[in-house]
Amino acid sequence: MLSFVINHRLCGGGMNSEKDVIRVWGDRLDKWCLSRASVSMASKTKRDKSAGEKLPGKQVWDGLAGTRSLLPRRCRIALDNEATSLTLRSARSFTVLVCSRLGHDPHHHWQLGQLLMRSARQARFQAAVLLVADGSAIEPWARRASKLTGATLLRIGFGNRVQQTGAQVWVRFPEGVEVTRDQGIITIADRIDALHVRRGGRVEACLKKRLQPTSQCSVSRCAVRVGVTAAPASAASNLIKAGAVGWYLTEAIDGGDSVDKLTRNFGMHQHEVDNKRVLVASKSLGLCTTRNWLNEPGQWLVHCTRGSKGPWPGETPTEYRDAILTQGRRVANRTALDALCRIIHSGEIMSSAIVSSRQYPVVCWSAVPLLQLLRQRCFRSHVQRWDYEPYGIAVRLEAIRELGGRPVMYGRSGEAGKLPVGERFRHQAAGKSIDWRKEKEWRLACSLSLKSLKPCDVRIFALDSGLARSRLVNLAWKVTIIKHVSKRTLKKTGNDGLSEIWKAV
Repeated sequence: MLSFVINHRLCGGGMNSEKDVIRVWGDRLDKWCLSRASVSMASKTKRDKSAGEKLPGKQVWDGLAGTRSLLPRRCRIALDNEATSLTLRSARSFTVLVCSRLGHDPHHHWQLGQLLMRSARQARFQAAVLLVADGSAIEPWARRASKLTGATLLRIGFGNRVQQTGAQVWVRFPEGVEVTRDQGIITIADRIDALHVRRGGRVEACLKKRLQPTSQCSVSRCAVRVGVTAAPASAASNLIKAGAVGWYLTEAIDGGDSVDKLTRNFGMHQHEVDNKRVLVASKSLGLCTTRNWLNEPGQWLVHCTRGSKGPWPGETPTEYRDAILTQGRRVANRTALDALCRIIHSGEIMSSAIVSSRQYPVVCWSAVPLLQLLRQRCFRSHVQRWDYEPYGIAVRLEAIRELGGRPVMYGRSGEAGKLPVGERFRHQAAGKSIDWRKEKEWRLACSLSLKSLKPCDVRIFALDSGLARSRLVNLAWKVTIIKHVSKRTLKKTGNDGLSEIWKAV
């Protein structure tokens, strides 16, 4: 790898465009560091004088800052190879991408993704180069957007080069000067696209400094475009007041297609599956419901679906980012109902290791009758979700047993290694603060193909709503619609306790 270090202090006249870029970035970083050093030394000088101590080091007068300070050594900027050098020489302009932490809301990810793709397309059209801080929250998303749109992207690392895994431009600061990657990338920018800025965060403070320089030593003001979304605690309005330009999305949220429509959109029909035992309900039946199976205790195992705050089971992070960046808002719908519809459409429940050892991905079931299971559910604050949602699939116990499913073996933590290898997927710690034994869990050590089961051995259940009724139509399996009794009703019946009341409609 060709590695050459450009010390911008030594760059004289007749510089080419590459040296111009390095010089401008270096000057801005130097001014920022000088400003910080001046403030720091002025504070130290005041403390030392009050303590009667002799000031150490060589001092010079800083006319710009108006204080005496120790002038720091300059920043050093390195490029990784000749290709990066060529990129700097050929760029017409640079746009910095910044973003606060993205959180875990897929709809928020989708909004940011649309802004990111718009910025990348504009950069490609204008022959601009996108800059992103290596290791920042937006960096992996920016890399995918660059690849999908063909826009040129440079990753800039700040600090110790050993810690930079893929930076193409590396900035090292003088000893004793601490600069975060957000501060560094925002300082060098001429133009900034801030996809999401959290109120009261470091990114907001850095952007305000660039929008409203406070002294001659500060870096000159730059153009800032800030995303205006429905994200909570957004600093967009504060930055717009400070001089940023608001950036909006207008597309409305979509509730999602029915499973039947999803199947037709993909050019498939449920009557075309390989297994001839799977029958499709007649179009005239629409929503085919039943609740008789609820009165068969000990005959059914229940699998509740839950919403996803990221990739679905079996979906890689890269696949998730590509879907969010390239598809409509509907792809961000990842509720428990969406998870159920996805399983029905694919005909498979994917095994995962969310609640078990990563060595043993499983599909989990509960032998507790459905309505009783929902009555004992609770909200787990440490993961910010309910342990059971009123959406899912029930399968006859004997059908799961024939496929290799077995009840969980509860014991102490770390005892799985004492079991035979083929039985270790069944181990579950009984728990201390929570007694997991009441869940009567079963596990299947592989994904489950619903198409391999008889239709009479499968039941779909969902919370009663217009959306659920419109999506769960024309299925190969009967549907049970359940309803939650309101708190007002619970008070009237004298059941206003910790339990909830559920019933089949």
